[in-house]
Amino acid sequence: MVDLSEYRGIFLEELEDQLQLIEDEVLRLEQTGETEDGIQQFFRAAHTLKGSSASMGYNGLKEVTHHLEHLLHQMRGGERTVTPELIRLFFGALDGMRALQSEIAATDQETTDVSGLVQRLSTFAAEELQKPEDKAPAVQTSLAELPLQLFWVHVWLSSGCEMKLPRLHLIDAKLRSVAAVLRMKPELEEIEDHDSRIDEASWLLSPKIDIEELRQEVLSIMDVDRIYIEEVLNDSPRPGEFVRPPHPETGSRELPEVPESPPSAADKTKPQTIRVQVERLEKLMNLAGELVIDQTRFHLLNRRFHQQYGTNDLTEELGQLADHLAMITGELQESMIKVRMLPIEQLFNRLPRMVRDLSGSLNKQVELVLEGKETELDRTLIEELGDPLIHLLRNAVDHGIETPEIRRSAGKSETGTVRVAASHEDNQVILVIEDDGAGIDSSLIAESALRKGIITAEEAGGMTEDEALRLIFRPGFSTAPHISDISGRGVGMDIVRNDIERINGMIDIETTRGQGTRFRIRLPLTLAIIRGLLVHAGGATFVIPMSSVAEIVRVTPEEITSVRGQPVITARGQLVPVVWLQDILRLPACAGGRSASIPLIIVGRGEKRLALAVDTLIGNQDIVIKSLGAYMGKTENISGATILGNGNIALIIDTASLFFNTGVFA
Repeated sequence: MVDLSEYRGIFLEELEDQLQLIEDEVLRLEQTGETEDGIQQFFRAAHTLKGSSASMGYNGLKEVTHHLEHLLHQMRGGERTVTPELIRLFFGALDGMRALQSEIAATDQETTDVSGLVQRLSTFAAEELQKPEDKAPAVQTSLAELPLQLFWVHVWLSSGCEMKLPRLHLIDAKLRSVAAVLRMKPELEEIEDHDSRIDEASWLLSPKIDIEELRQEVLSIMDVDRIYIEEVLNDSPRPGEFVRPPHPETGSRELPEVPESPPSAADKTKPQTIRVQVERLEKLMNLAGELVIDQTRFHLLNRRFHQQYGTNDLTEELGQLADHLAMITGELQESMIKVRMLPIEQLFNRLPRMVRDLSGSLNKQVELVLEGKETELDRTLIEELGDPLIHLLRNAVDHGIETPEIRRSAGKSETGTVRVAASHEDNQVILVIEDDGAGIDSSLIAESALRKGIITAEEAGGMTEDEALRLIFRPGFSTAPHISDISGRGVGMDIVRNDIERINGMIDIETTRGQGTRFRIRLPLTLAIIRGLLVHAGGATFVIPMSSVAEIVRVTPEEITSVRGQPVITARGQLVPVVWLQDILRLPACAGGRSASIPLIIVGRGEKRLALAVDTLIGNQDIVIKSLGAYMGKTENISGATILGNGNIALIIDTASLFFNTGVFA
C-alpha cells in the first residue's frame, strides 16, 4: 500500500478551505434561509471532505461528513427545510470537525470521540421528513430492467496535483454517487499496489443525471485538468462483460485530441496557481534581501569609482550596470513582497461565526459588516493581527453594542452594527473597527483608573478627554462590573496595543457618546524590508523606521526650552519632549560637542510625539531587517539590525519602546 503521510500537508490545506466554505454556507443558511445554490455548495464541500478523508484514513472526519451529506441530500430533495435545530446541529458538526482538524495537524491522529455527534446527525436524519405533496411516488426499477446508455468517462489530473491517488479516490466516489459504474480502468487497487503517480483513469458508467451535469460535477473537483466523455455505441454489455477503454496502448482506436477551441467557463474559473511551502518563500525573501544589501554596496562602489577615476568609458559602463542592477533588484524586491502578500479575507473569515456566537450569548442583535476583504497584507502580519482584532471585536460586541431594549429606548435600531474595513493608504494598510453603540464615557474611564490606582488624583484632575480615553490601554484597566469569559479580567486593550506596536503598527481611538467608537490601526505592508531613515548618533549609525516618523525639523539650542526639567520644543502648537538618542542608548557624546543646528526626528505613537535629537541625518533607503537572534536576547530600544552598503551593521531603533523607556511619559 502507498504511504499517504506525504500528502498530509496538502490534505490539511484543503480541509481548511472546505471547512471555511462550510462555515460560510451555514451562516448564510441561518441568515437568509436555504437556497439551492448554497445547499449545493455545502453538499459539495461535505462530499469532497468525505472522499479525501476516506482516502487519507481519517475515519472520524469521514463519518461526520457522510452523515452531513445525507442531511444535505434530504434538503436538496426538498424533504427537509432549514430550522434552528438543524442550524445548531450543523454548527455542532463544524465544531467537531474543527477539533479533529486540530488533532490531525498536531499529531496526525483523531482522538476526539465523534460517535455522539454522528449519532445526533443520524437520529436527526431519521426523523419524519417533510414530503412534498406533489411528489410522485418513486418507481422501483433495476438496472437489469432498463436498456443502459453507457459512456466512457476519461479524466486527466493536472500536472501540479500532489495528491493523485486520493484525488482519483475522490473522483471515483463522485462518479459512483451520480452514476452506475460498471468498470474503472485501471482499478484503484492496481494504482495503490503498483503506481500511485498515475494521473489519468477511465470509468465505464451509466449516468443517473444529465451528462453535462456529470461533466460539471467532475470538473468541480480540485486538480481535475480535463475530461473527455464518449458514448458507447455498441450493444450494452452482458453481465460480466465490459467494454475496454479506448487507450492507445490497448490496440483500440485512439482518444480524440483535446480540441483547440476556446476554454470552457469551468476552465476559465480554475485558478492558475501552485502551492508553495512557506519555508521556500522565506528562503527566497532572505536571498532577495541579501541582493538588496549587495546592490546598495555596489551603488556605493560605483560612486567611489566615479570620484576616484572621473568620467570615462569604464566608469560610465559601470554606472549603467549599477543603475540596471538597482532597477532589477527593486522589481525583484517588489515581486517578492507581493508573493508574501495574502488577502486579509483569510483573517476576516474567522469573524462572522465569532460575532454570531457572542451576540447570541449576550442576547444582542449584531450585524457584522466586512469591507476590503481583497486588501493584501504580509502573511506574517496577518498571523500577528488575529488576536488583537478578535479582542477589539469582542469588546465592540460586549461593551459597545447595547441590548435591543436600550437601543430601542434611545431611538436606535434594535440591531447594532459592527464594521471592520481594510484598505491601502500610501505604503500602509489601514484597518478600521467601529460600532454604532453607546460610545465610551471618558470620565468613567478616569474614575475607574483612579479607583484602581492606575493614576493619581492630581493626574486625573489635569487630564484632557483624549488622555482619559487612552487610559483603556493601561495594563490592568477595566470598567466591567464583574468578571466573565468575555471581558472584565483587566487584560485586553493593553495587549492589543502591545501586539500592534510589536509589528510596527499604531492604533488610534475615537468615540462619541451615544453614537459609537472607532479604532483605527495603521500597519506596514511587510516586516521583511522597510524604508528606514539613517542617522548618526554617539559615533554609530542607526535606522529609524520611516513608518514611525511624523516629521523632521532642525532647531537651535535656544529653541529648546524646559518644562518641569524636561527639554521640549513647540511643534505645530504642541509641546514635544526632546531626548538625545545617544543618551537613551548610553553612548558617549560627540567629541566636537553639539552643533548649532540640531536635527530632530519627531516620532509618533498614537497622539503622543517624541523628538529624537541626533548628530547627523544621513538619508533614507530600503533596509533588510535582520533579527538579533536568541544569542543577543531582547535588547532595550533595539528591534533588529541591518547591513549597510559599506558592509557595516546598523541597529534599528524600536520607536515604540522609547515612549516607555525614556521616562518622559511615565
